Amino acid sequence: MLNRPDYCRIIAECLSYPGQPSDELLNVVTTILNAGSQPSAASLWELNNQIGAHPRRLALVYGGATRIKSYVFEAPKLPEIRGASALLDWIGEQEVHRIWHRHFPLSSTTGNPPHPYVIYASGGSFLAFTPCCCADALATEVERVYTEHTLTANSVAVAACFDLLELRYGRLFHPDRPGQIYWIDDFLTDCQDADLWEELKHYYYPPAGQPPDRTDETALRQRFFNRKTFGELVTILTTMYHRRRDERASHGETRHLPHYELMPWDEKCRSSDVRPAVIRVQIGNDTRLLSEASARKLAVGRLVKGVAVGSLANDLKPWNLPADLKDQSWEQRWQQFLTQHQSDSPYAQDQNRHHAIAAGDLSDIGAASEPKRYISVIYADGNNIGRLMATLTTPEVYHQVSRALSEVAQQAVFTALANHLRPVQVARQWIHPFEILTIGGDDLFIVVPAHKAFDIAIAIAQLFEQELTQRFKQIAASASLNLLESQSIPLRYNGTDPVAAAVRSFRPAAGLSAGVLIAQENTPFFLVRDLVEELLKKAKKLATTNARQGFFGGTVDFMVLKSVPMVSDDITSFRAEALRDTDDSPQRLTARPYTWAEFAGLLATVRELKRAQVPRSQLYRLRSILDRNREGVFDSALEYLYTRSRLHRLSDVLIKHVDYAWCYPSPNQPQRIHVPPWSSRTPLSRQVKPRYETIWADMLEAYEFVAE
Repeated sequence: MLNRPDYCRIIAECLSYPGQPSDELLNVVTTILNAGSQPSAASLWELNNQIGAHPRRLALVYGGATRIKSYVFEAPKLPEIRGASALLDWIGEQEVHRIWHRHFPLSSTTGNPPHPYVIYASGGSFLAFTPCCCADALATEVERVYTEHTLTANSVAVAACFDLLELRYGRLFHPDRPGQIYWIDDFLTDCQDADLWEELKHYYYPPAGQPPDRTDETALRQRFFNRKTFGELVTILTTMYHRRRDERASHGETRHLPHYELMPWDEKCRSSDVRPAVIRVQIGNDTRLLSEASARKLAVGRLVKGVAVGSLANDLKPWNLPADLKDQSWEQRWQQFLTQHQSDSPYAQDQNRHHAIAAGDLSDIGAASEPKRYISVIYADGNNIGRLMATLTTPEVYHQVSRALSEVAQQAVFTALANHLRPVQVARQWIHPFEILTIGGDDLFIVVPAHKAFDIAIAIAQLFEQELTQRFKQIAASASLNLLESQSIPLRYNGTDPVAAAVRSFRPAAGLSAGVLIAQENTPFFLVRDLVEELLKKAKKLATTNARQGFFGGTVDFMVLKSVPMVSDDITSFRAEALRDTDDSPQRLTARPYTWAEFAGLLATVRELKRAQVPRSQLYRLRSILDRNREGVFDSALEYLYTRSRLHRLSDVLIKHVDYAWCYPSPNQPQRIHVPPWSSRTPLSRQVKPRYETIWADMLEAYEFVAE
């Protein structure tokens, strides 16, 4: 495996294809890629003249699967969901490299190692170098391979040719003005035009936390040079990608969407319910009629789980199950992780893990939960990673950052699972009580037992942010990487929980936000998916607000869905009605979403109440009083103080872990008005009309699923 590809040679090979690059061309490419980050226009022209008569055009191909969730979650059963996810991962991570190996074979290589021309292939997308003459054909072949193996998944691949100088300084040459370069002086002039500024300020965005200002020349220069990097070319390709996804004839041959007509006399596929069934599958005592696309998902799902595919493989001829698909499954990677961490992983030291198999369905994961029959879905995504990628200076830095994201995300998930879970016996069979549906780049989607979900989510976020910040600092030590250190912001939790203190003391360069949904195992998975996506969006909204204040850590929102009719529309409407969670509400009955330190504090508060055996009847009575008093907070506050005083020895627990931890300001925070169990949402100096919030409903919602 090539740990550090030589991108100077790779670029030179693409420029001189089909011949071999000369030493002189290699020197020119090295000079361009290692040039300074903020040259003047004269220096830029000098670099341009150094290229001289050498070839100077090469292409980048970018693409991947689109509408992934509609393909993966089309089926209601876990084996097919698992198979769809594994099949897409295999195409994106293995077949892309295989395509490049066919077109640009390497000497002395065996198997299917990563091709050095492919900068990254992970998380459902890829980016690769190629000579201009091969670019369109490679993009078309990638789209064909997705359709060939999945039949119904949508994919897009686009290609564009760029000048050698643009690999270092972003888009320079205007297609309608050959021989002219748009550079810093042109940008500063255009910024003084009010109409042009409205467009420029969005494209040449400032670093996080810096307001747009066209009067500060130093800030404008920083914005311009922050954008004029290799990352700008990826932004151009991404724009082309989205346009081709929405306009099938854009940027290449017309893209035809797969469609299988369902005739009135056809029997419906039992999985998709929208395609004709063509295969009769016997799974145990269950006979299923499936379309070929659904049968492929099922076959791959059984293969990666380690179950014999049986006659299903013959029914799928002439399509053959990929021989190396199982080797790249999450189950195999999990086993490799346990083998490598036998000495420091509690999960690896459990002897029952040698007999454990993957969970057969969500009911297996629900059986491992306390209380039973509840599962949790954790959906997480990095904050502002797209903006960071758009400012990366060279292909090598892009490769290093992409690789760091994938490796850190996988390591964080595996470590958190190994520390918080153990193999569980279900119906006389030991199972791994979780399901990894995807870990791609900074994006992850996993299913775990409900009572471990909160701790696993915090562990993943903490490990991800700490390790990724460390990896980014290592990259920045040898390359140009714009890293901003988080600033401390006032937090609502002031307690002494060690986990919260550890998270609060760390200042990450990149954060991970998550939605955590707990639901019954028989909840329709499409509903689970939609709700956890909404939770993630709410968490990322808070993360965006915090980033404006210079804090780049992650955030989390959660929900416990006890029954399907509980949310008839969406979470926003439900909370507005049940918890008065609106922007103009004077009394929010929730404090969600939270930063990770605040969330750790919330779990610590719940644990202390459970250890002290505070009567839940009293907690629920106070919850109803908070809901009933809509005119003000003081009546409910008096009722809370009265109930607290009646609890005698338990009164100190509430004072310490509710009042002082959540309702009174710490010395370094702005002065606020606090009326336990309410806390003011805005500093006293900025209050026009007092607004309050409380953690009470959040505590009770999470109470049952927080282990002591």
